[in-house]
Amino acid sequence: MPDALTLPHRDKMLAFAGILTVLFLASLNLTVVGTAMPRVISDLGGFHLYAWAFTAYALTSTVVVPVVGTLSDTIGRRPVLLAGIVVFSLGSVLIGLSQSMEQLILFRALQGLGGGALMSMAFATIGDIFTPIERGRYQGYTGAVWGVSSVVGPLVGGFLTDHLGWRWVFFVNLPFAVLAFVIIARYIRAARNPNGGRLDVAGSALLALSVVPLLLALSWGGSTYPWTSARVVGLFVAAVVFGVAFAWRQLRATRPVLDLRLFRDRTFAVANVTGLLMTAGLNAAILYLPLYMQGIKASSASGSGAVLAPLMLGLVATSTVAGQIVSRTGRYKHLIVGGVAVTAAALLLTSRLGVNTPTWEAILVMVLLGLGMGPVNSLLTLAVQNATPREQLGMATAANQFFRQIGGTLAVAVFGTLMTTRVASDLGSALPPAARTLPGQLQEAVSSPQLLTSPDALAQVQGAVTGLLGADVFAGILSALRGVLAGAVQEIFLVAFALAALGLLVVVLLPERRLGGRGQERVIAEGEKHGAVAAD
Repeated sequence: MPDALTLPHRDKMLAFAGILTVLFLASLNLTVVGTAMPRVISDLGGFHLYAWAFTAYALTSTVVVPVVGTLSDTIGRRPVLLAGIVVFSLGSVLIGLSQSMEQLILFRALQGLGGGALMSMAFATIGDIFTPIERGRYQGYTGAVWGVSSVVGPLVGGFLTDHLGWRWVFFVNLPFAVLAFVIIARYIRAARNPNGGRLDVAGSALLALSVVPLLLALSWGGSTYPWTSARVVGLFVAAVVFGVAFAWRQLRATRPVLDLRLFRDRTFAVANVTGLLMTAGLNAAILYLPLYMQGIKASSASGSGAVLAPLMLGLVATSTVAGQIVSRTGRYKHLIVGGVAVTAAALLLTSRLGVNTPTWEAILVMVLLGLGMGPVNSLLTLAVQNATPREQLGMATAANQFFRQIGGTLAVAVFGTLMTTRVASDLGSALPPAARTLPGQLQEAVSSPQLLTSPDALAQVQGAVTGLLGADVFAGILSALRGVLAGAVQEIFLVAFALAALGLLVVVLLPERRLGGRGQERVIAEGEKHGAVAAD
């Protein structure tokens, strides 16, 4: 395989610029779409299919990540990246031209195939063009791009939707895609491994047949269908059966999609488990902090989004700084362990946010959470790449992204069930007795915390309830709704803290492997020789 490490510095920087553009394109898509979807529903209809616009993308992007990772180890990163850009762009254009929700969902699935390829290949290509000691710095910059896109995405989505229409939220991907395509085609070498063998097609099919039912069961369980329903149980059974078949196939395949023997390496196993747990914890903040601000603190949608900005700014800061430290010292374990510990502490503090908590306190907690997650996001990938043979770099990097996506899906499923169950069990006893005398439609309205996130609906219900029962009863209803919602959000953050604490117990087992690179090996070797002389 041609050595991409020998690229001139200028070409490396231009190639890295292309990778950052790809990463920005894929990560921006994850945050910009949510802003446009309410307008999409009002235009195309199909409210009952709303969640599928996100589920379709998540399913295909998750399944494709390990497949393209292994494929890229054989044919090189460049053709996979270029194909990913083309598929992602085609999906974006078709989504923008959709005339129904069914079409939009189908094209979102197509877009997810390209998006999954872009996300996994971006991190793997960094491992190709930089030495281990250099990767820390540049992986840190990827965390910064992710944080910036998380802040900019909702703003861009809102602006485009309001001024140009929701279709431009998807058309705007094209200029970035063209720029990335040109840079990658010009500056990233088409490195190939002629001894890689053919892709395990049967293994890829078994992976899809195990992951898709699992993600569907987690997405539907407790919300669309009961956990004990035949549909959900059947999906879990299918996931287990095909998962076992996939593992059996991987242990016998000449070129597996995911080489299970990699789990014998403690770094690979610990980093992937930690990534799964920490992604679940971070998703708790991203999903439920806006709900806390809008539903409990009566903030506007833009105000709740602004509270997430400190989290992302903290993530950007420590991700970048940690990368610089790693590139100078060659050590990363203490930064990862420290980041997990800070994240766990922040989630514990977040579980104490209540109705009377000042907004500034919530902002400080978000800053702390971002400071903790910064090193974790970027350096876990670095640890995996440092422990993996060069010929399996794409597979290992993709596996790291795969387990994080599974962790994110688990978080959405578990936290959604906790929210629904807690609200259903507590709200009935918390509402004032007079609320039971309201007409059926009003009773239904005041029994849902969703009322707190819609100012127009809240104003209408307030007028109706006040006219029938008086302002004091409505104030009691409002207080009960906010109290129950606060309790549910606190419980979710407490579970997120438990996951982060478990992640801390796991990550302390991460081996400390010194990073190397041109010049750095000589420094390390000399230091070890002098240390040996001093010991003698």
